[in-house]
Amino acid sequence: MMRATRRTLLKGSVGLALTAIGPLTVFDTAAAADGVLSFGDATITVVDTTVGSAELWAEVPVKLTAPTTCTIVLEYETLNGNGTIGVLPGTATAGADFVVARGFLVFQPGEQVKLVRIPLVRPLEAGKSIILQISDYGYPLFGFAHTAGEVRSSEQPSIATAYANDEVALPPLPSHGSVIFSDRLLDRDFASDDGHSPSGAPCWQSRLATGRRQDGNRELGYYADPALNPETTVWGIDPATGCRFIQAEYHDEGLSDGQGGKLAPGWRKETPFRFSAAIVTSRTLFNRITIDSYVEFDIRMMKVPGSWPGLWLLPVAPGWPPEIDILEAYITASPQYRDDVIFSSIHWKGEKGPDARGAAMPLGLVEDGATLFSRFNRFGCLIGKQQIVYYFNDKPYCAMPNLVGAGPWYMLMDVAVGGPAGEPSDPGAFPARLYIAGVKVIQF
Repeated sequence: MMRATRRTLLKGSVGLALTAIGPLTVFDTAAAADGVLSFGDATITVVDTTVGSAELWAEVPVKLTAPTTCTIVLEYETLNGNGTIGVLPGTATAGADFVVARGFLVFQPGEQVKLVRIPLVRPLEAGKSIILQISDYGYPLFGFAHTAGEVRSSEQPSIATAYANDEVALPPLPSHGSVIFSDRLLDRDFASDDGHSPSGAPCWQSRLATGRRQDGNRELGYYADPALNPETTVWGIDPATGCRFIQAEYHDEGLSDGQGGKLAPGWRKETPFRFSAAIVTSRTLFNRITIDSYVEFDIRMMKVPGSWPGLWLLPVAPGWPPEIDILEAYITASPQYRDDVIFSSIHWKGEKGPDARGAAMPLGLVEDGATLFSRFNRFGCLIGKQQIVYYFNDKPYCAMPNLVGAGPWYMLMDVAVGGPAGEPSDPGAFPARLYIAGVKVIQF
């Protein structure tokens, strides 16, 4: 039963064991104990280091115990230690010892060491220290697991001199191949309930293979079709761009069940569906994605808190897992929500049941000025026999081992409501649209 599909929640940058909580499936958090941040069999440690009495910077190694096979994203921050005061960049504070450093560390497959550079306002005095804290990056959804190391003054050479940054490049997007599928979704009858147009030809399907709801994820939106749910719009053509869009909408009176009642979530039956969600899948139209296939979506989203857009792949064979998630954007109402963060992941059947790996990636690390909402971007993945690589505007940003197999797969694009994105804070901000400039599949 597709209770979790891609709607399984990622707890941190690398998914760990799955734990069922009622109908909702989440990941156990990464664990931090005795200065070690654990990700399954791998651990992250911050190496305690020293600086000379005349130095005006410190370089702190952050280590992974073994080369990673999947992308890991961490966040770092310097904190006041023993007798020290940190100052924000560009400001001045009397008695300040160091400039506060914040940022991200990305371990790509094969990498083990990253160095964090901490600027000092003045040489670090004997007996004083600075704390470097490393956090599992699960923003904006989850709490962090932490580990930390310390910087002290010493007359001995810095321990950081024994380390160097690992640099293992992700494979670039191949320059050759044959386009085996391409669509801008502009046909009038581009989608239907059964995945066939009035002429009988295959088209996009307006629901999941298992139905029109995802109660197991506590979603608040019903996957509607305008032919079945006339109070909804669901999709259209944007006159400004000429592009297809699908959208989630708010319906104050709730969605009708067509029999005088209201449609209601199975997990919250006392409240009707007041949001319609939207999904289109290529299950009947194109389902031949396999090894050496590159799948790309050219899309733009809207920043509507409580909406949950996604681009993903499911296998033609029934049953779940496996699954490949190219993009999930959990759009929350938090003032700290970043406009450039997406989740990319895989789900497969492990020895103890469903398992997953995923990374929360700030795309500003890949491309300056990256944003999900003010422009169209191309998101894709290349399915290799050994590795799945994810691309943002042709730039690789993330990779996972291929633990999901060869497929074949089909495509899904949707705008869900609720779940990990939370209750919409402003229903009046809906509709939440996903604009689609085009979809293509290239076979290499």
